[in-house]
Amino acid sequence: MNKPSFAKIAWDVRHASRATPVAVQARQQARLAELVNYARQHSPYYAERYAHLPEQIRDVRHLPITGKVELMDNFDDWVTDRELSRASLEQFVADKSNIGHLFRDRYLVCTTSGTTGNPAILVQDPLMMSVVGALNVVRATPAWLTTGDLMRILKARARTAAVWAIDGHFLGVSMAQRQIMEKPSRAKSIRAFSVLTPLPELVTALNEFQPAMLNGYATAVSLLAQEQEAGRLHIQPTLIMTSSESLAVEERARIAAAFGGKVRDNYGCSEFVAIAYDCGHGWLHVHADWIILEPVDADFQPTPPGQTSQSVLLTNLANHAQPILRYNLGDRILVNPEPCACGSSLPAIRVDGRTDDILRFTAPDGSQVPVLPLALWSVMKETPGVQRFQALQTAASQLTVRLESKQTADRQAVWDSLQKRLHSYLTQQGLSHVQLALATELPERDPRSGKFRHVWIETTKPEKMF
Repeated sequence: MNKPSFAKIAWDVRHASRATPVAVQARQQARLAELVNYARQHSPYYAERYAHLPEQIRDVRHLPITGKVELMDNFDDWVTDRELSRASLEQFVADKSNIGHLFRDRYLVCTTSGTTGNPAILVQDPLMMSVVGALNVVRATPAWLTTGDLMRILKARARTAAVWAIDGHFLGVSMAQRQIMEKPSRAKSIRAFSVLTPLPELVTALNEFQPAMLNGYATAVSLLAQEQEAGRLHIQPTLIMTSSESLAVEERARIAAAFGGKVRDNYGCSEFVAIAYDCGHGWLHVHADWIILEPVDADFQPTPPGQTSQSVLLTNLANHAQPILRYNLGDRILVNPEPCACGSSLPAIRVDGRTDDILRFTAPDGSQVPVLPLALWSVMKETPGVQRFQALQTAASQLTVRLESKQTADRQAVWDSLQKRLHSYLTQQGLSHVQLALATELPERDPRSGKFRHVWIETTKPEKMF
């Protein structure tokens, strides 16, 4: 499929930002019809699924619901490019030196976090990457920054620090690495810091780098704000961007006060990295010209505005290489039933997101050492043979792991490997004495969200051990 120029996409995004809901819906319908037709012609999976449907589709509700497990099981028939295969992409992501490189000089590849219990491999085609760039540059950035903010950022050479899990093909780090590859001089202004780095080392590195913009998981940013308040961290970012985890209103205010900058949230996922942007008035505005979000209840019936959904269905109108249509994302959202105070007519939502805890273990000297949930997630997810996992702090110096290994792996062997990796990570944090235990229970879904919560504190009841 031919890709429109970035300038044309950016122009359309700009005009859609000022358009009426009716005009935005017209864009949705036209792009949906185009995507469905393309999927029918080039994806054997969709050709079969849609064989009984009308020739022209303009209402997404006429399409069947899809899910991660089903799509991954039919990966080679799902994708529209016959040169894409699950086996070749799994081989590609197994090599971490490929992070940021394009697969077949065309596709940016990433893996999902697996919060629903089943990680996936996703490809971003050129149209998708151009659309994301335009949404960020033309719509989100002007909503976040004033001219004065931009001048301060440019004066600091736009230095951007991202505190992420970087030891894998995760979309954020892959996109950042891709930017550097396209223009090597960006390496001086874009730097990813591993969430696994011991906190004192991370603080020292950020003090040296002095970022104008700070991007990171919400719990990581919250912890850094505490270091700023304690006088150990000394940075003055103009913009602080959080992602991947929920951020309470009072915590947002505390972070803003600690750093003296604006705090803005991103809502996205590997299936569409730019779902919605923070307008600064307590809501996230959906990029409804390029995606369709359907809040639904437990029976997949529409959830009305003002009520929190049980899940949400995502339709990505930009990715033709790997069409995502009525995809059960699993997130719980609430749609604002009233016009947003910021004046935008784009749909406004709030997200009931990831709620993992920052663990705090007692060090040998009696001090408390914080451990970020996404740091543990990174260690565990990258352990060979791990399918699903949960980590529970069950005592001041004990971590209990619920583990499900892949069908082809021996669970005990996987645990032995995971235990070594966790011990190595905790030793780097000064916590070599923390006891690691394997629970008899397998990972369990959160009864409220339906997702697999990964890390939390649970010291009120004993765990059954082997």
